[in-house]
Amino acid sequence: MHGGQKTNVIPDLVELELDIRTLPGQTAADVEALLADALGDMATGIDVVTLSTDEASASPVDTPLFDAMQRVAGRLAPGVEMVPTLMAGATDSRFFRRKGVSCYGFSLQSGRIPYDQMANMFHGDNERIDTESLRLTTELWEALVTDFLGAN
Repeated sequence: MHGGQKTNVIPDLVELELDIRTLPGQTAADVEALLADALGDMATGIDVVTLSTDEASASPVDTPLFDAMQRVAGRLAPGVEMVPTLMAGATDSRFFRRKGVSCYGFSLQSGRIPYDQMANMFHGDNERIDTESLRLTTELWEALVTDFLGAN
């Protein structure tokens, strides 16, 4: 947010940039309605400029691929349960999903770096993954390809 040249002068224009991430199923019209509701009476004096409308996407979990992911994760990490989650970031998967292709982020972490710490490192100064997690995920993907191609 910025406006004016000095802190002791009332600016004639103030600009506020928002990075709004939608949930799957929410549309640009939903976002506009939420903004209008939040602004209330001020909405008539504000110009909203939309720079992008990149709506969120999600893949179904009732697919043969997801079933194969559950099988191989269970074999490599007994007792582990897969839990679908939403990611606040963006990946190229959204382009494939819009073409009808299911896409999933899928890996196994060793536990050497707790998940909450790892999630905070994404695109940070100290972004990394430990070699044990890399080994586990490599085995996971090899097992997934073997299982999925063998089942279909």
